[in-house]
Amino acid sequence: MKKHILILASLVLCIAFTACEKEPKPQKEPKPQPEPVTLTFSGDIVIDLGSTDADVLEFVTASDKSEVSVSGIDYDKVGEQEATFKTADVNAKKKVYVKTDKLAGDYGFTIDYDPSRYSCSITQSATYYNKIAIYGDLFGIGNNLLVYAFGQGDVLTMEKFYLELYDGLKVPVTGVGSFEKLGFGVYQVKEMTVTVTFAADDKEVFELTFMKQ
Repeated sequence: MKKHILILASLVLCIAFTACEKEPKPQKEPKPQPEPVTLTFSGDIVIDLGSTDADVLEFVTASDKSEVSVSGIDYDKVGEQEATFKTADVNAKKKVYVKTDKLAGDYGFTIDYDPSRYSCSITQSATYYNKIAIYGDLFGIGNNLLVYAFGQGDVLTMEKFYLELYDGLKVPVTGVGSFEKLGFGVYQVKEMTVTVTFAADDKEVFELTFMKQ
């Protein structure tokens, strides 16, 4: 009898102890992590000389709609440049392409120190964003030539071409020049040094100075 009483007492104590135990607190659900911010570009960034940050930022949006800034572009230089785009949380680099089309126009030019003035026209290439075509009597000898030049930075590099002389001989012609910014957002080809190579030790150099009309 005593044995049964002890067993019952032990059961009562176990039940009472279990009942006194605190219920475990429910675990909090982890807060969802925000998606990382990304920058989306609408395509290649091709702009004109004299553009602004606002023109470039038309090409980019942040996934969280935050404000984006841009740096690293010289808007007075043409060709390929690398820009840095930033928000509070992310930054990215992307190429920006500045066109040469504002160099187009009608020009007068002189050759070396000769005061005689000649005329030429400069047009923008339809296929390359930083290529111009120059058409005119570039040597002052009465024959108009069509030559091409690529722009990078403020340097213009003429594509090599071959000039046919009176005796049928063709000689290579190269050139390098520059452009400049005038007032009111006007840009013009400034000068070009043109070299005609008759032989390795026989070269003639012409200095062309341009004035936009």
